[in-house]
Amino acid sequence: MSALDTLNKHALPAVLDEARRTAAAGPIDLSELDGAVLFDLSDHDRLVIEGRDRVRFLHAMLSNDVETLAVGEGRWLTFNDIRGKTVADVRLFVVDDERKSGSMFALLEPGAAAAFVEGLDKYLISEKVYFEPLSDAPLWLLAGARAADVLTGAGATLPPPGLYNHLETTLGGEAVRVLRVEGATGDDFALHGAGAAALAALGDVPRGPRSLLEAGRIAAGRARHGIDFHDDHIPLEAGLSNLAISFTKGCYIGQEVICRVDSMGEPKRRLVRLDLEGLDAAPAPGTALLAGAKPVGFTTSAYLGTSGPRAFGYVKKKSNAPGTELTLGEGGPTVRVGAPVGRLSSQDR
Repeated sequence: MSALDTLNKHALPAVLDEARRTAAAGPIDLSELDGAVLFDLSDHDRLVIEGRDRVRFLHAMLSNDVETLAVGEGRWLTFNDIRGKTVADVRLFVVDDERKSGSMFALLEPGAAAAFVEGLDKYLISEKVYFEPLSDAPLWLLAGARAADVLTGAGATLPPPGLYNHLETTLGGEAVRVLRVEGATGDDFALHGAGAAALAALGDVPRGPRSLLEAGRIAAGRARHGIDFHDDHIPLEAGLSNLAISFTKGCYIGQEVICRVDSMGEPKRRLVRLDLEGLDAAPAPGTALLAGAKPVGFTTSAYLGTSGPRAFGYVKKKSNAPGTELTLGEGGPTVRVGAPVGRLSSQDR
């Protein structure tokens, strides 16, 4: 099966389509993120998770620690199958920790909630855990260097520093949950429930295209579920070991495989940044990467910046050392393997 066929089979359709549009877009100027920009994320899947057994059950199922989360905190986790492959990628936030009536809020990529809920349902026996969708509530991302100033200037209270911290505040007379998420710059604000009055309170903040959000995310070095990893990858291949996985929490679905690969030091393939110096276009998702005539990988996310293209790609272990020269597509230009993806960074834009 070709890399393109693999993406078409395993990637989340909405996320793959967005990746294709971003790669095909003209030059994207990330200097817009020096200010503040609003992005509409209302297509993202969201769930309220309730039931007296929710904490214990999710802690046993997911890759990161759930039991130690307090109200106002959140965490990045994956739900994997028994082979360690990524069924779903989720940001989980504790809203109320009262055992019987409390709840959690889950944020997922567009189209990802069904597999998450259906997969977990298979393991529910007598546990009381309930999943309710929140598809009708508006969700915006306020991103950029001035995002915090804009929010405080509008009278909102900010969550404490630290990714996934969150709280409910009032914005334009509306109750809005503000959540710190990675976004486009590595520390932005998701605004759940922000309606017209809340947006008006923010003033004349420009609306940004999703291609700008994607470009910022790629520049920050963050893999995205549905394009950079999916149910054909274990999370270690996308560099999530220090971001979404706990190696001390105890058992969870797929743990044996993930820990075995981690103990070996390197997965069989890895998501890396690609050095595309001299190219004048971003590669489409699924473009082959070759060592000589042999396919050793393929591209995933990419965008064309004002100083040239940037991209992520999977490359097999024997060919993914930084500086290794590969061919982009059959008969295409030479590119170089860069650093592995997996650490939020502030690369030069």
